[in-house]
Amino acid sequence: MKRIIILILLLSISLMIPKYTELNHLIIIDGIGIEKENDIYTIYLREIIPIKDNNSIKYEYKYYKEKDNDINKAINKVNDKTNKKLYLDKIKFLVTNSNDYKSLKIKFKNIYKTNDVYQALKTNYKNK
Repeated sequence: MKRIIILILLLSISLMIPKYTELNHLIIIDGIGIEKENDIYTIYLREIIPIKDNNSIKYEYKYYKEKDNDINKAINKVNDKTNKKLYLDKIKFLVTNSNDYKSLKIKFKNIYKTNDVYQALKTNYKNK
C-alpha cells in the first residue's frame, strides 16, 4: 500500500514540473503591433534574433503577420504556422491604432498609438 501511495505521489509531482523548452525552439517576441480595420485585426509580431558579433551582440528582427476577427486567434494562427513556440514574456511594447488590446493577457511596458502600425513597428521602435 505504501508503494502505491509513493508511486502516485511521485507521478503527481512529475506532472507538476513545467515542460522544458530549448531556446532554439522559441520565437522570442519583443514587440506587437495591432491594427484594427473594419472589425478585422491585423497582428504583427516582431521576433528579436540576437547575433553574436566580434565583441558584441547585434540584433536582427523577423516579422510575422496574421489577420482575424479576434486578436488571440490571430496570434494562435502565427503560432500554428511556425514549428517553434511563441515566447511572449519579453514583450517590451505594443504599437496600435485602437484600444482593443485589453483581451491580451500581456503586460506592456510601453504602448504607442499610431496610424501606420507596421511601419512604426519596423522603424521607430527598434532600439527601445
